[in-house]
Amino acid sequence: MAHNWGIIGAGGIARTLAAALKEASGAELLAVGSRSLDKAKAFAADHGAARAYGSYEELLADGDVEFVYNALPNALHAEWTIKATQAGKHVLCEKPISVTPDEAEAMFDAAGAAGVVLMEAFMYRCHPQMARLREIVQSGEIGDLRVIRSRFSYGLSDLTNVRYSAPLHGGALMDVGCYCVSFSRFIAAADPVEAYGAAVFGEQSHVDESFVGTLTYADGVLAQFDAGMSFAGMSNADIMGSKGHIAVPVPWKPGDEACFTVTVGGETREERVPGANPFSLEVENIQAVATGQAEPIVGREESIGNMRTICALLDSATGHRSISLP
Repeated sequence: MAHNWGIIGAGGIARTLAAALKEASGAELLAVGSRSLDKAKAFAADHGAARAYGSYEELLADGDVEFVYNALPNALHAEWTIKATQAGKHVLCEKPISVTPDEAEAMFDAAGAAGVVLMEAFMYRCHPQMARLREIVQSGEIGDLRVIRSRFSYGLSDLTNVRYSAPLHGGALMDVGCYCVSFSRFIAAADPVEAYGAAVFGEQSHVDESFVGTLTYADGVLAQFDAGMSFAGMSNADIMGSKGHIAVPVPWKPGDEACFTVTVGGETREERVPGANPFSLEVENIQAVATGQAEPIVGREESIGNMRTICALLDSATGHRSISLP
């Protein structure tokens, strides 16, 4: 029997998740909630949802909805995730999970108190490519880990887009730089001890439209990344060790098969990793966690650690200084 899902928010990422629910095993989109009933009805018609609500509260009051996908802007993640958990719903919350580490703590505490599952929607982490990358790094094949580099950028000229909203905590770091932070922490298998960020803030938007960050780890590993909303898109990653390196051409949106290369001693081999739609994989993972069949691929400590690092980078960029992390 399929698990019933509800989506709060009817924007672009909500549509992506709605499509992924059709591919995910044991999942069905039952309802959508929006501040506009007309928008909710249109979304429901497009994606085959049986129920449409003109408020988020109405969706959360629907006793048939088991899982909620929070697709709202960043500034609304904490409020509506906590309300959803208090309504007894398992929640898949769009990344970044919150806008501060304290908010993230409160969200997971609320989920724990309600006996439901909360997971951050870092879909790329659910693709088998990530587990394979970490396996190779930890095997020692490329020697001691030295540098992690990643990038995620795109060109967005519409300044009315929510990503350019300072009150809603938009910005390049929050939107796509968070992937790079997550990637480096996962590959390093540690928390950074120092963060340094540099950003260009928009004159109209007042959010970081371009961001470059450096993270230092206690064991001598460095991570560097760039993220942007205002320049030509580029997305890839490199992992460098004392004996070799790994080049990852599609780190964020791998599909049915991921491909990357491993170079050691001047010889390069190609790795192919069977996968699936990463959005569907995150749906299947949280469902398995809720039924006691799996552990969350993106757990509480990872999400809170990512948020702590993101906030340190933002503090660094605004204060023009490096920030030490506990």
